[in-house]
Amino acid sequence: MRVRVYKIEHLMADNIFADGSLLTSFSIGMRAEATVEFESGNRLEAVFEFPEADTLSFVEAERLIRKELGAE
Repeated sequence: MRVRVYKIEHLMADNIFADGSLLTSFSIGMRAEATVEFESGNRLEAVFEFPEADTLSFVEAERLIRKELGAE
């Protein structure tokens, strides 16, 4: 199985303002868009959501996707 992650972004992000000034911003979870190519030749394009993740690298996203698909 080959996993290619091509986009990572925050699942939800919020900014908090007071009197027109930004007080703080925070994000909840991460989302990864990926193509999964199986040994059979089939291909899957999917969006994987990881609501507990604060940050996510491409390598870590690939590992988590493999784990979700039972390949790890």
